[in-house]
Amino acid sequence: MTKFKITLVFIFMIFVSGSVLAKGIPLSQLLNKYGQYFISDKLIPYSGLSLSYFKNGTIKYVGNIENGMKHGVWLRYLNGSIWKENYLKGKLEGPWEWIRNNGKIWSQGTYKNNKKEGKEKHYYSNGQIYYEGQYSNGKQVGLWKYYDKVGKLVSEIFYGIGQEVK
Repeated sequence: MTKFKITLVFIFMIFVSGSVLAKGIPLSQLLNKYGQYFISDKLIPYSGLSLSYFKNGTIKYVGNIENGMKHGVWLRYLNGSIWKENYLKGKLEGPWEWIRNNGKIWSQGTYKNNKKEGKEKHYYSNGQIYYEGQYSNGKQVGLWKYYDKVGKLVSEIFYGIGQEVK
């Protein structure tokens, strides 16, 4: 089963389990103070589902908040594609990926303590790698490779802590 299908099954399960989505609260209706989400001015940390809809009624994003902080998998929907991120106590942590509306991966990487970390890849719509490289503490590092649509290497750029080295 592709990751795209797994995501769709996840969303369907949320809908089926007592219409939980209808009970979620959009981030726009929560008070954000110091990176935490609260129900009101009384500073009661919110725990539960958060979601938002586009004007046409389709889901814009869905995710969980625990003790006022984003936690677990968050899904955002952009023009038929899905952006999946993981949060740990309000910070981006772990793998992320952007999945095209055809189920193929658009890009993927990892966050550590709210910053990009490790290998990151971006793909053409045909599945070929567009470019790939490494991040360290949120900055591009090392050799980045760029390919054409048939997979032929077309350029390489070396980065030293976020700056291109010529």
